Amino acid sequence: MTLFHRTDLRPALILAAIAFLLLTPLIFYGLDYTDTGYSTVMAWMQAAHPKAALWDFNNFGSAFLAGFWFFTGAESLLAYRFQWVLMIVATALCSYAILSWFYEDKRAIVISLVPALILAVFNSEEGLIVEYHNLPGFLALLSAVPLLRYFAPRLAKPNLLLLMLTSGFVAAFMVFSRLPMLLWCAAVYAVLGFAAWRGFDKRAMVTIAAWLFVGFCAGCLVIVGLLVLRGFTLQSVVADSIKSITAVNTFHDYAMKHPELGYYPLTISTGIRYGKILGTGALALVIAFVWKRLTFLRGRVANVVEGALLLAFGALIVSVVIVLASKSLGFHYGPITSLLLGAPLLIVGYIFLAEWREMDAGKQVLILCAFAFFGLVSLGGSGVWVSNFRHGVWLIFPIALLEMQRFQSRFWEFRFVRLLLIVGAVVLGISLRIQMPYRDQPTYRLNARFAAPVLSGIASSAGRTQTLEELLAELRTRGVKAGDTLQAYPSMATVYFATKTLPWYKHPWIGQMWTVRQDLIQHTKVCDVFPRYVVRAKFDPNTAIALDSDRPTVPFSLGYTPEKLFYGEYAYCHDCTTYLDSLFLVQQRYKVVWENKGFALFAKP
Repeated sequence: MTLFHRTDLRPALILAAIAFLLLTPLIFYGLDYTDTGYSTVMAWMQAAHPKAALWDFNNFGSAFLAGFWFFTGAESLLAYRFQWVLMIVATALCSYAILSWFYEDKRAIVISLVPALILAVFNSEEGLIVEYHNLPGFLALLSAVPLLRYFAPRLAKPNLLLLMLTSGFVAAFMVFSRLPMLLWCAAVYAVLGFAAWRGFDKRAMVTIAAWLFVGFCAGCLVIVGLLVLRGFTLQSVVADSIKSITAVNTFHDYAMKHPELGYYPLTISTGIRYGKILGTGALALVIAFVWKRLTFLRGRVANVVEGALLLAFGALIVSVVIVLASKSLGFHYGPITSLLLGAPLLIVGYIFLAEWREMDAGKQVLILCAFAFFGLVSLGGSGVWVSNFRHGVWLIFPIALLEMQRFQSRFWEFRFVRLLLIVGAVVLGISLRIQMPYRDQPTYRLNARFAAPVLSGIASSAGRTQTLEELLAELRTRGVKAGDTLQAYPSMATVYFATKTLPWYKHPWIGQMWTVRQDLIQHTKVCDVFPRYVVRAKFDPNTAIALDSDRPTVPFSLGYTPEKLFYGEYAYCHDCTTYLDSLFLVQQRYKVVWENKGFALFAKP
């Protein structure tokens, strides 16, 4: 099976080169203490200390698969980020392979995939590592490549056995990387039923379904084999898998128990998110409707007006990002993101319905898969924000651009909307990457680099770099070495990766994680050996300027209580888990033995 025809190979190589040029510079800038640290530590522990790794229903599978990268000799965060570059490039090539079978203009496909790539990864919510938000989407596309090859028009029907075994095999790893992706498998079977109804050979559809299932089972056996080779027992695999499947969504459970905090249950939250993107995306249809009736905008005048409006739109996006970045974590650009996500859904949906009778059945299958991919690939993520949908744009966004390029209607004029979406995706992505790299200073302020080998090559702000380097040096001086037990909080998972130490509590992210409260209480009661050292951050890891501001600091060595740590100047969040860990420090009589502007080091007497 070949992914590309000879005529398709050159555009594919051009797309890969563009993706490498766009993505590679990103991996050198920005350090996140929380999400990046958590996912990196989880993956590293799967390779280095699998017995100590946390089996988590959202994160374990992705971390397990990503952890094999460390067997290549990759030890630094920069090397781990390069794995992300390879995965995103491969994701773009999978999308190109699929689209090249249904659209003849290969140049247009490349042009449509570049803004889709930027929209998917160039924003402040992207940690630039392989983790459970982006790996399932890549595996879903990789599984879809051999499946959709069968439905490609104008191409000879390939060997079903090899294609579908491969698709099902990859799908097993996709589900392992994040369990809710099992719904993608259900969607595939629904699409096969649709294809049979639309005229494809019914016997072939049954054969495809059977071989997909066989491939999936084979993939499951390989996964179990890998788990056993890594030290897990069959009994633990089955028990933890059942626990994972039956686990309650943490945000849903927390929202139900604490309505006073304003959180929405999962179903309501999902409905609100879709309401936002579809409601805002409808603005594109309004623009297309009005633009069709501006008959005086033709020729050179139209070009001037279009150029001016596109420039104004780009300037608006830059202004929103720059002005509001300093006032929040950046969610004020949500309406712009909603437009870029909702408009393609509505436009492709309209074209699908308008051309139902004339549209090739194979392309109908493609569009249905694009809708399913968009809706399902964002499930199971930790975020509830509109931007979480960005992981699903790999098919629907370029399909929207390609369909708008050739679609004609007496009601709508989509050509200008197409330009708006391209400009919006590119300008928003680049603006966010410059102004708000994930939980760090703006990129143009990241001019200090780490000396520690594990963080070598990464540039961050002066405050983050200096304080963390001082902490790592102090830990080395005190004899802390790789494989030792350490406790770092709140949300300080990056410290574990930087020191190659193991969390005293199995969860490397203590802070906002209310779900570990009971586990932490039980762990403290039954634990016989407490960690020699505890690292406590003096700042909120989710803010960008805490370590670089000139605010006065009160030394921890002057005395501390759980209340002071929890509610005082250094409070990260008013959360029960952080309080319990602070209480643990007092009860076990830990003493402050060193501190700087960013951290305090506690030692057990």
